[in-house]
Amino acid sequence: MTDKEPMIQQRREAFWRTYGWTPDLLETERRKIEEYWTDAEIEEAQHLGF
Repeated sequence: MTDKEPMIQQRREAFWRTYGWTPDLLETERRKIEEYWTDAEIEEAQHLGF
């Protein structure tokens, strides 16, 4: 994926999974990942090669 692709839920989830996110993760843990890795943070990280 590149940072030129639109930010869609599948792109977010694919990125979050690299940090332990899964749909069945405890809600509090899942939200920590989702709230830390916002769209802007994901795009910046991907731009830097993460």
